[in-house]
Amino acid sequence: MGVVNAGGTRVALLATGRSTFVFEAGQSVHRRALALLRDLGAHVNGPPQLVEFSDEVAASGFAVPADALPVLLCATFADASMALAAFGTSQRPVILWAVRDPAPVGERLHLNSLCGANLAAHALVRRGVEVRLVYGDPEEDQVRTDLALALAGRLRPATTGSSVPLGEIAPEAVVQEHLKGLDGRRVGAVGEAPVGFTTCEYDAEWLRSTLCLEVRALPLEVAFDRIRAVPEDRRRAVVAEATAESDSISALAPAEVNLFGATTAALADWVREESLDAVSLRCWPEFPVELGVCPCSALGRLAGQGIPTQCERDVNGAASMLLLKALGAEDTYLADVVAIHEARNAVTYWHCGLAPARLAADPAHARQDVHCNRGIGVVGNFPLRPGRVTVARIGWSSTYRMYLTAGEAVPGPNRFKGNSLDVVLDGDAADAVRTFVERGFEHHTVLAWGEMRPQLRQAARLLDLELVEC
Repeated sequence: MGVVNAGGTRVALLATGRSTFVFEAGQSVHRRALALLRDLGAHVNGPPQLVEFSDEVAASGFAVPADALPVLLCATFADASMALAAFGTSQRPVILWAVRDPAPVGERLHLNSLCGANLAAHALVRRGVEVRLVYGDPEEDQVRTDLALALAGRLRPATTGSSVPLGEIAPEAVVQEHLKGLDGRRVGAVGEAPVGFTTCEYDAEWLRSTLCLEVRALPLEVAFDRIRAVPEDRRRAVVAEATAESDSISALAPAEVNLFGATTAALADWVREESLDAVSLRCWPEFPVELGVCPCSALGRLAGQGIPTQCERDVNGAASMLLLKALGAEDTYLADVVAIHEARNAVTYWHCGLAPARLAADPAHARQDVHCNRGIGVVGNFPLRPGRVTVARIGWSSTYRMYLTAGEAVPGPNRFKGNSLDVVLDGDAADAVRTFVERGFEHHTVLAWGEMRPQLRQAARLLDLELVEC
């Protein structure tokens, strides 16, 4: 397809970034994106620098004229507050431009741009704003074509997925019996959702009335008090047990390892006292900044004992994992969607290190390390195991719905520091991710090892969840 003349279209461009990622790489993305838009003939207005926090949007004087194409460039990961401040009342579809991550294999994510676009999409779609995902670097022909078409007013339709099951459906009576296993299950929720994470908000009444789940809240300051109160001998015992499984812990800073032991013990005590079946925890910024530890591996220890865990206090993520567990999944993992590999029809799923060792490609070498962005311990740093994988998520926009796809997780190195896995999807990978983003699903999805789609299709029907399958 040839390049379409933009005809001098105005573009309202907001480029977002976060200094905990590689800010200079994000600035480079911004410069190259500006060059492409101008080369396409667009008149670009917007802040000349990356915007990091929502108050900077108003301070910059950013506005979207009625005749301008709204574009959010996710130069690095950022929360959704900037997207809402800039485009929350847009009457036109917003272009969410995510770029490929330049990090070499095994390093930390430099940008995490696609996940930032996912987060922004959820917030905007929930506000009633349409979005379109453009994925790729400014130098790519397809990106140039996609943007040129948008500038010419020829925006492609949103990618919606199928509301009709794409395969076998498990028997109703069998799934009904499995769903009884959710009755009375308890999710522990530590702290509040991070700022700008609309994806991690939840409705306790809906969870109770529809899934029969209870939520037990624990204020973050109370959790910290409990962690600080763990005696030294208990901390040492936890650390000794963890180190026996992964000697890599012994190379980490003793103070951080000590706090890891305290965090693990305190959370385990709370699980026991409240008879919890899952734990969702606000893992940043207070844990690394105020307490001096990253809780990822502590959550991984709980997960290894059969208690699904979720970072960023994603309670609906917990509900998704408990549903999968009730339907028969033995192993699940909460992950971000961070890359599309069109040539291989694969998607990279990743998170920064809360996987239990049993999910490692090689459990005997499930390395424990420092956090990819924060530089402190203790977090997992190993690839996840290959095999058949179902990808699912219970989410909410204007209605409750279920996202569903599946594929084959392939062996390979840990693509990004933390825990990652490449999955070759059964359907079109790019369409699957576009559906996930453009329908406004939450930025966390759940990987379940095994083929779970027949059970989930029936569960969606029985729970009155809109099915969105790719």
